Amino acid sequence: MTSIVSSAKGQRLTRSEEKLVRQEEEKKRSEEEEIRLAAERVEQERIEKLRLEEEERTRIAEADKERKQNELPELIQILERNRIAVTKMNKNLREMNKWQRYMRCDGTPDPAISQAINTFINLTKENPNVDVKSLFEGGGTILQLLDELEILLSDTPPDELPEATANQYQQTIWDLQELLSNINDKVTDILLQKAIDLVDIETGNMQEVVTDENITLCLWANFNKNPSAASTSSKDETEIKSSASSKDVIGEDVDKKLPGIDTIQEIPTVEIDDNIVDFRLYTPLGGVYYYDVLKLPPQPKFVKGWRIVQLKDTGLQTCIYPPESTKEDIPTPDEKEGENPPAPPAGITIKLPPKALFFEQPKPARWDPEGQQWRTDGIHSITFEPEEQILSFKMDTFNIFTLTQRYHINMPFQFWEIRPLAENDAILTVVAAFITVKIRIKDLCQLCPVSVVDNISNLRGKWMSASSLIVSMINAGLNIFPGADSEKYVQINAKNKQLTLHLYTEMALVSSAIALRCSKWNFTSDHEEILLQACESLSSEMIADEDWSLYMVRPERSHKLKMKESSEELSNEIAENTDFYSNLYHMMRGLASDAAKERILTIDNLFNSNMHEILDATQLLTHTVQVN
Repeated sequence: MTSIVSSAKGQRLTRSEEKLVRQEEEKKRSEEEEIRLAAERVEQERIEKLRLEEEERTRIAEADKERKQNELPELIQILERNRIAVTKMNKNLREMNKWQRYMRCDGTPDPAISQAINTFINLTKENPNVDVKSLFEGGGTILQLLDELEILLSDTPPDELPEATANQYQQTIWDLQELLSNINDKVTDILLQKAIDLVDIETGNMQEVVTDENITLCLWANFNKNPSAASTSSKDETEIKSSASSKDVIGEDVDKKLPGIDTIQEIPTVEIDDNIVDFRLYTPLGGVYYYDVLKLPPQPKFVKGWRIVQLKDTGLQTCIYPPESTKEDIPTPDEKEGENPPAPPAGITIKLPPKALFFEQPKPARWDPEGQQWRTDGIHSITFEPEEQILSFKMDTFNIFTLTQRYHINMPFQFWEIRPLAENDAILTVVAAFITVKIRIKDLCQLCPVSVVDNISNLRGKWMSASSLIVSMINAGLNIFPGADSEKYVQINAKNKQLTLHLYTEMALVSSAIALRCSKWNFTSDHEEILLQACESLSSEMIADEDWSLYMVRPERSHKLKMKESSEELSNEIAENTDFYSNLYHMMRGLASDAAKERILTIDNLFNSNMHEILDATQLLTHTVQVN
């Protein structure tokens, strides 16, 4: 028996004290045992949790593998089937257009037939017609032929367009452009030869404006050689100014066909020249203005009832400006003999073209024939009146010029949404920086009309292919289509590129039955994650905010999220009673009603192709960013 002694006095403890000490020791051992057992339970639970998580990961990985083995081949098969169908339909459409072109009886040649178009060009060159209206109509025909050739080059697949044929089409385009230029010069020459008959009685000067759908020609000649008559204003609100009043001055404004764009883009640049217009950053709008000083041809003289005209077969002759000498008269008292004052700049005031959208002050650029490029140097004193849409500037010489606008002026986007209206009928809405754009997509596409008439009302409401609509919108200044390297020039929401490309394809496949729109959470999510909202929609009725659900798409899987767009924090937790899928297409199809599933499975191939082309061109998933 162990004796217990008091540590304080060296005396033995009483039985009650010994009992109390033993109880405390037992309690301590019991607590320590409980702590040990609790720690063991926690460790076992941790190990069990890890085991379950590992099993879940293994299960998900096996399920992902099984889904991909089943779903991805099906998706590839669907896409291939659609591609073959669209290719066949487009080929049939090209054959039908070719036959209709062959059967056309309007007197115009088929630009694809070399013999026919060459005969047309030669006959047009030799045509002695001097009627201005007829010549302009001939110019309109040439523009139609140019459009036909450009469509042939852009819409014909490479395997159906041999290189020799493509080169033939391109050469014909150059020949037709040259012929169009010759017609414009001929019209100008015809009007100048009878300039004396067009003299304004009040001013004693010739001022004439001739216009049609494609071209506006403004001519002015200072017959009186009056230094005070140094400017003119034409009826189409284009004002041409020059102080070279001692010469016969003519201003020519032709609004069509931008020269040299294809050539410019291919010019290699060794040194950066900020004066060269970079067409990755700027878009030419409203056509081209030919602003020239021409020599006035001999005018008719009336002698004893006879009209005598000196005939010269020189065609239009341009004047060098600034001239080598700007002084022909005796110097004024303020000028020293032998000194020539600097030639005044050529000024122009122009109302912005009515068939293009300008969202800011345009930037004028002049054509440099030597360098075959557009430049901004030599242009100064630029002023702009935004309310009247009037631009004024001066150039060191008379020159060809155009107006340019920033390519990415409407990027990045602020919002997008795809809303089905009916089966194989949907509207894509894009809220850009300055404008909201609505595109209706069916077997063809159209830029939706708006209640207020704007500068592109002639484009709105017209049904055309997706590729034609894209080109038409860019040419009209309504550009919501990023370029190949736009990410260098505009803020984007960078995502996995392969994932976004696949997602545009899958979004198009479900867009006849599923409404889709952007999510604010996509701006803050990981590079490998794309978040978007979706809701089944089988009619054109509005969708309530609470009906939208949030979905996450990753390269390895997709799933519906438990959280909503209005949630305060991002959570990857999967929604209840849902499963993982290998891609967006199978997820939407798997969660859809029977009616929606039927729409998805029977989607029209042309609708799907057009929707995919528009989505791929707008790059909405990466070029939509959060607006502060």
